[in-house]
Amino acid sequence: MNERSQDHEINRLIDGWRSGDESARQALVTRVYANVRAIAAQSLRAAPGATFNTTEVAHEALLRLLGADPNWVDHRHFFHVAAQATRQVLVEASRRRLADKRGGGCAHLELGAAIEVANEDDLQLVRIDEALQDLANTDPRRAKTVELVYFGGFSRAEVAAALDVSEGTVDRDLRLARAWLRSLIAT
Repeated sequence: MNERSQDHEINRLIDGWRSGDESARQALVTRVYANVRAIAAQSLRAAPGATFNTTEVAHEALLRLLGADPNWVDHRHFFHVAAQATRQVLVEASRRRLADKRGGGCAHLELGAAIEVANEDDLQLVRIDEALQDLANTDPRRAKTVELVYFGGFSRAEVAAALDVSEGTVDRDLRLARAWLRSLIAT
């Protein structure tokens, strides 16, 4: 099956699920599982130090997608939401680990000792997430571009198609968003 007919099939299954067809829901999961695993693998590369494996992140993201209202416009929108779900899985896990290290029912630690215990990768992922949320407030398209590339593993052409912009715009958005995020994370 070529990519165009596969995309059409995913769109058909989304429409079927939206219409209440549970068999379309199950067929959609079967059809997109490998893609969601690839998105999860990319998200893990963007989140060093994560304690999940690809399968765990993919399953958690799919559970979130299956529990949501299937209001996706098409396959591109679905995979964008899947990228957001994998990012959320990783960020929430980092926040939980950081909360546990800050107290979470454990004995009190002095600040210096707590800083040594904190995982820098978890802190970095939380900072990146907060910076992306700030960027989304001021420039949603650039935030989506970063999310699709770094957490979704989308190519420049796929991002351009998903956001209905040129590849040159994707390149400019990435350059500007990376500079903006770096300055925000560094402070």
